[in-house]
Amino acid sequence: MDYFELFGLPRALGIDIGSLEKTFHELSRKYHPDYFTTAPEAQQTQALRMTALLNDAYRTLKHPIRRVEYLLSLEGFKPDGSRVPQALLMEVFEINEQMEKVKSGSASVEQIDSLRAQIHEKRDRFDTELQKASEQWDELLKSGAAESKLKEQLAELTKVLSESSYIRNLERDLEEH
Repeated sequence: MDYFELFGLPRALGIDIGSLEKTFHELSRKYHPDYFTTAPEAQQTQALRMTALLNDAYRTLKHPIRRVEYLLSLEGFKPDGSRVPQALLMEVFEINEQMEKVKSGSASVEQIDSLRAQIHEKRDRFDTELQKASEQWDELLKSGAAESKLKEQLAELTKVLSESSYIRNLERDLEEH
């Protein structure tokens, strides 16, 4: 049983977080280990497994990027950083050069703020692309599109996710310094 099935959801990327949370709480109460203290050991073990599974599934599905990553893994797709457009690699290279100034302590507050704004702008752009690609996936899924169309959209989601990972890594690196 995959995480979507666990919560009674289709493999869609646009999910109602409120409904997800409600279902999570209902299932958590149902399988909470405290209710199985006098049950046979096998049932206690199963309750613990279900609780761990529910927690993992909830954390994954409530986060949009993790949800996309999970769907891609279910469908056999893996982000491929080797096929990133040259223009993006050049942008990342330039930002990395600026990051070296930050790491060495030679960047001014203004330079750091400018770099932060530049990275945030790029992250926002990729978030928008990922949102659009996710919505297109959901539309194809609802319409019963051909397998080939679904695979094309999964490939697009993989591409956007791969490219956005470069920017997210830069953002994380900047916040660490």
